[in-house]
Amino acid sequence: MQAATRSSWKTLPLPAQRDSIDLALLYSDAEGERIRLGHVPQDMDDKWFIFFENGWLYFHRSWTGACIYGVRLDGSPNGVRVTDAWVSGDKEQYRSPGPEHDARLVQQLISGRLLS
Repeated sequence: MQAATRSSWKTLPLPAQRDSIDLALLYSDAEGERIRLGHVPQDMDDKWFIFFENGWLYFHRSWTGACIYGVRLDGSPNGVRVTDAWVSGDKEQYRSPGPEHDARLVQQLISGRLLS
């Protein structure tokens, strides 16, 4: 499987306003490799384009290209861990229902799109 890159799909620039979210996740090295491959939408119902670049996993909406989430991944003795995460604070692109919702959604996207 070929890794997704920024040029695999249309993307808008990263949002200037970003709000931190608490996301303490740890994955095995093998899972980290799969996560770094990202995800390119296969049809119109697929709402997310995800790619890894310079230590960050970026989650863009497939229809608009807006970047909604950023997750920093780093190797650790126990595998790959999330060291930082943010949600877009650009209210024209995304209206967050709250940090707990955003943290759950990022975790679901990783497990459902990247690890399934």
